Amino acid sequence: MIEIDEIRCRYPATDLLTFRFLGVALSVHTNDARVTSGLARYFAPFRASVPARETLPIYVLQGTPIYDPLLLDDVAPRAPGRTVKEAFYDVPGGRIVVKRRSGVVVYIAESEHYIVGDLVRNLNQAANAISMVFAKAMQRRGYVMLHASAALGEEGGVAFAAHSGSGKSTMALALVEAGYQFVTNDRLLVRLDKGQVEMVGVPKIPRVNPGTLLRLSRLSSLLPQEARRHYEHMSPDVLWAAEEKRDVEVDRIFGPGTFQLTGRLRIVYVLAWRPGDAGWEVHPLDFAARCAALRQMAKQVGVQDPHPPARAVQETALDAIAAAVPVCEVTGQPDVGALTASIVGPRRSHVTSS
Repeated sequence: MIEIDEIRCRYPATDLLTFRFLGVALSVHTNDARVTSGLARYFAPFRASVPARETLPIYVLQGTPIYDPLLLDDVAPRAPGRTVKEAFYDVPGGRIVVKRRSGVVVYIAESEHYIVGDLVRNLNQAANAISMVFAKAMQRRGYVMLHASAALGEEGGVAFAAHSGSGKSTMALALVEAGYQFVTNDRLLVRLDKGQVEMVGVPKIPRVNPGTLLRLSRLSSLLPQEARRHYEHMSPDVLWAAEEKRDVEVDRIFGPGTFQLTGRLRIVYVLAWRPGDAGWEVHPLDFAARCAALRQMAKQVGVQDPHPPARAVQETALDAIAAAVPVCEVTGQPDVGALTASIVGPRRSHVTSS
């Protein structure tokens, strides 16, 4: 890829970080101390000493991306009215993906990835790209990705599948406040293995809205006092929709070892509740409905994976998972406290209801 050759000449890497996410080892090469320290903190629970020959290389470079804007094709938004987030074009040996909002560019080659742009200001874009490299590697090993959060307790893992803005992160962190370990807040990899479903989180720090921070006592301090007073006066429905995302460093807040990337999945809750709906109910789904629900929540890495797994293969895997674990649908008015209490018991739940 000509663009990568030029990037490599312009911005030689000077620093190296190595991480191990389960069986996937990554070597992250950087050229800016601020980016290096930021990624070291972001992925702190996964730092490891790994020989370079055993790693997948990723180059995270502070600099000006190189690409031809006339060749870009926009990726259509998932819902009407939303802005375009990404554009891309293919070149011999790979693909170039441009993040429209930040200007960060991801170069995808067969065996390596380059992330280039103003990463000091957009470190989260680099973290996202690194996490997606891990997710692609796991999909090649037979895992299927769900749009879900998850937490791990003594009896196994609890996942919350839903579309964006439905409370997945809030529920996972509510269980963490109740003593569970954190697995993931938005993407969950699952695979049936010897009759049990293994779950694996995508190693990203959860980014949550102010409503989540106010509901959970251990997180409320992340909101400045003035912002807290502002949001406390909102109605629950308005607060639910408020957008001002903040990172939650779970190991720092809840203690080392809280971030647990894998475990056995024991149940999935599909969050179909909506502000303004009446009542509150959890009901189990039959096998056909479980299959349909999991298929609807299946996710791909997206445009950053030029060769995604076949949909038919993934659906077959999800149907097998649906036969192995119960799936329940949660309807009515969102009630984080009630759902948390139903999972962990009222005495262990310390979550304010919506």
